[in-house]
Amino acid sequence: MTKSLHRLLYLSLPLLAACSALEPAPDATDTAPAPPESVASEPVASTEEPVEYGNFTGDQLERALLSEFGGMRGYLPQAAENYYELALETSDPGIIRRAVEFASATGNNEALIQLAQLWLQQEPDALDPHLIVGYELLEQALYVRALPHLDQVLTLGGNVDFTAMTARTFSLDNRQREIIADELENMLSRHPDEATLYYALAQLYDQSGDTAGAGEILAIARERFGDNPRTALIEAQLLQNAGLADDAETLLGDAVTQYPTHRLLRYSYAQILVQNEKLREAAIHFTELLRLAPGDLETLYSLALINLELEEYELAEDQLQTLLSAGHRNNEAHFYLAVILEAREDLARALSHYQQIGPRSNAFLSAQRQIMRLFVALERFDDATSWRVQRSAATPDLGPILPALEAEALINAGFDDRADAVLDEALASYPDNIDLLFARTLLSEQQNDMPQVEKDLLRIIDLDPDNARALNHLGYALTVRTDRYDEALDLIQRAIAITPDDPAIIDSLGWVQYKLGRLDEALANLKTAYAAFPDAEVAAHLGEVLWMLEEQDEALEIWREALEQQPDSEHVLDTMDRLVPSE
Repeated sequence: MTKSLHRLLYLSLPLLAACSALEPAPDATDTAPAPPESVASEPVASTEEPVEYGNFTGDQLERALLSEFGGMRGYLPQAAENYYELALETSDPGIIRRAVEFASATGNNEALIQLAQLWLQQEPDALDPHLIVGYELLEQALYVRALPHLDQVLTLGGNVDFTAMTARTFSLDNRQREIIADELENMLSRHPDEATLYYALAQLYDQSGDTAGAGEILAIARERFGDNPRTALIEAQLLQNAGLADDAETLLGDAVTQYPTHRLLRYSYAQILVQNEKLREAAIHFTELLRLAPGDLETLYSLALINLELEEYELAEDQLQTLLSAGHRNNEAHFYLAVILEAREDLARALSHYQQIGPRSNAFLSAQRQIMRLFVALERFDDATSWRVQRSAATPDLGPILPALEAEALINAGFDDRADAVLDEALASYPDNIDLLFARTLLSEQQNDMPQVEKDLLRIIDLDPDNARALNHLGYALTVRTDRYDEALDLIQRAIAITPDDPAIIDSLGWVQYKLGRLDEALANLKTAYAAFPDAEVAAHLGEVLWMLEEQDEALEIWREALEQQPDSEHVLDTMDRLVPSE
């Protein structure tokens, strides 16, 4: 090691002094963790033999120095790896602490927990490693293993928010929650002044259905610590879980008035207003949240969606454009900007936004469907084909999907010949693709080609015997297009055995039972289907069965109800024309 490097060591990096000179740095950021302050020393002259400073060799000091410089220049992963290796080599608490800071800055949770465990071997009563191990075990849903570490944090004078755990325990079974609750109760006896233990217990009890127990522990917490935003939030949660959404709304509204700058309270209140379909009031509170934290882009996104739902398109458009400018939720912003532009009948610009939605977005396939629909609406058929070819080349998995979407758009717009050509070309390449076979089924139905409908659906069932959609579709097609009712019943029963709660399949079952003259069974199933899915076609079926059972008044009421929602429903109007005598 050269003299100049020695001087840099002593003048620049106090963390390279002997063992315990290291102190923890501030919270990690995207830059290297800042070294602590210390007093610079005079350099020591180099010798021929390896020099050790405290417990470190000169080589280890140099590696630490280079790691610090690398971190300062933005090479965090390599610096973190170097510190990790040094920590394992030296087992020095100071180096371990520094390695922990770098691991945290790079998000390496596996290294973080290994380093914390190593730290505990050297300093069993150190607070930070217990906190790190505890929270990492919580992340892994190892709650019972986490609690002794968090208990030790409290014993050492640290702070823990135990509701960070109970926010995750709602999916556990009651026995698992009971074990955790027992551990928290034991901790409460040792730490009776830890408020979040009371709050966590209240949430655990509520999650297990013990509303009374939750209320009792919350009352104790309120008596000890007074009313505060946290008690209001938990009490509102208890009310919501008890089905008292209006009471929860009132409680949160009062709490927001009492604590007007508490953002989580106001956010929870705005959320419950949305759930209670009070969107204009919710918009007021989301706007206030933005005033309290102007840079909160997630709140801006929520407000944009509310304004979109309220058809406040100019406000929503400005907010979505702001999100795009900030590079936040780009895919969602493009999608909803396209929706706004479609509402204004600006189809070309809407199309442009849909096209900018990336393949990793949850909205990507929906966007592709809209792109094909708009190309067809604009009669830009060649562009639709070019887009399909281009996207399929970029994302091979889309090869069979995009032709199906293009054909669907063409069928819905009445361009059957073009759809036929697209499907023939695609099925030549993907003869057993279920989406393409379904698309051709829809086209064949429009063309009243029952043999082709049956052929394609049977092929799908052959490829996927448990495809409830295909089984139901063929069964219903046989019911309404043929008199092969027994075959239809068998197919629909197979479908309903796979997805027993699907209202479309229950409707099909009721309708084929009606065709077979089994009116009481048909009525029961059609009522179930209509309760779950009050669609006009289901209403037409249910009304007809009621009519045949001489329940004409009820039938007329069902039809009137359906026509209020869909005034032009051919299913209902045709049924009424057949059955209701003209006046």
